[in-house]
Amino acid sequence: MGKSAKAVKRPTKKQKELKKSRATADAAIAKSASSRISGGGVSKPKKAAKARAAKSKKSALNTASIARLLLLLLMAVPFGLATSNVIDNINDWRFSGAMLSVARASIAAANVGHLALFAGGRLQNGTYTDVVDIYNRKTKKWTTSHLSKARSEIGAGSVGSRYALFAGGFDSMFRPMSLVDVYDAETEKWTSIHLKTPRASPRLISLGSSTAVVGGLSGDLQYLSNAVDFVDSKLSVFSTSLQSPYPQLGLALSDVSSETGLYTSGYQNNRPGERFNDFEPSNQTVVFGAPTNLVAGPIFPYPRWGAGGAATNGVFVVGGGHLFANGTGESLLTDRVDIFHASSQQWSSQPLKLSVPRDYPLVQVVGDYIVFLSGTDKSKDLDIFDTQACRFVSNDRHAPALYTLRSDAAATTIDGCLLMVAGGSVYQGRNTTASVEMFDACHV
Repeated sequence: MGKSAKAVKRPTKKQKELKKSRATADAAIAKSASSRISGGGVSKPKKAAKARAAKSKKSALNTASIARLLLLLLMAVPFGLATSNVIDNINDWRFSGAMLSVARASIAAANVGHLALFAGGRLQNGTYTDVVDIYNRKTKKWTTSHLSKARSEIGAGSVGSRYALFAGGFDSMFRPMSLVDVYDAETEKWTSIHLKTPRASPRLISLGSSTAVVGGLSGDLQYLSNAVDFVDSKLSVFSTSLQSPYPQLGLALSDVSSETGLYTSGYQNNRPGERFNDFEPSNQTVVFGAPTNLVAGPIFPYPRWGAGGAATNGVFVVGGGHLFANGTGESLLTDRVDIFHASSQQWSSQPLKLSVPRDYPLVQVVGDYIVFLSGTDKSKDLDIFDTQACRFVSNDRHAPALYTLRSDAAATTIDGCLLMVAGGSVYQGRNTTASVEMFDACHV
């Protein structure tokens, strides 16, 4: 079989319009230059000739000024609009499937470079695994590796485009761990570092040049941890803590482009250090900045359990979750969506809604979109929020959508355009699955 023809990258509509506008500006500059050279013609009366020459020169200068202004405006257009790697029309996103090497739930997922890594987790029989499944978007191939220790409830994230971090977790004796397994995408080798405070289910906030490992389950009478470890690009660890009297297991949202993150929502323990805990939804918000900054932020407007969220373009979106009905303890799911704007450092006073209530939804960033999926047995559809327009995109055609309803799954996005959902529990939690669903929004 002969070699396949190389795919030709077609320019987007925005690229065509930008190219046409720049061509118009170039033509205007060329025309103005030609006018200045020609001088507007020669006439016998010197006075008339001078007047016409002055008028021509003024016209040429005005044309040139307008052209230069147009070019400056074009240069001010955000670069991503002309070179975005994401297909804008969600109905054109391509769907495909794959399988992990081992079926499992409670997987930790991270992306680094062109890779997605799905690490550890809980097997069907309840034991933990050290297996890591790695997918390469460029080669479209899977490989398998291993963590240094089998565990579950791992926090996952990355530092820059080189290191994937798998932090903490529970060992086989249900003890929280300080171990951080680090995968180097350049050398394709593993190393390890340690957190100052052992904990399971820590939240990771990627800040570009550093990553914050925040909170988690402490395994002591605090129940929840206020510990924070910053890991920098040299894998050095700087330790501090949240300055709150009530330890919180919150939601971590990262906007790498602005090197900003939020730790908010979730729940807190109002009786830390006591034998009997007092958990309630948390309204605390902490704003993180690179490399090691953290300050108290505005109150989270609608405290609840089980929300999910993500951020891009300075827009932080938190949606779904549940509350407990007074007296009955019944879980009441919500479709509420709250939005935090980095520019104003405030939560929006006007909440939005998901298409259906979702509890512990998976949330990922795909280009300028924030995508909510899973977290419900009512719909397989994806809720897709456009951060440029600050509204949800219509999904009347029910595409893209999940093929299989699942819970306790993992999700990550490679290169900002290939969203992957892996593993989890199916059939109302009776079985673990190895299935992987991929939503490809990449132009190439």
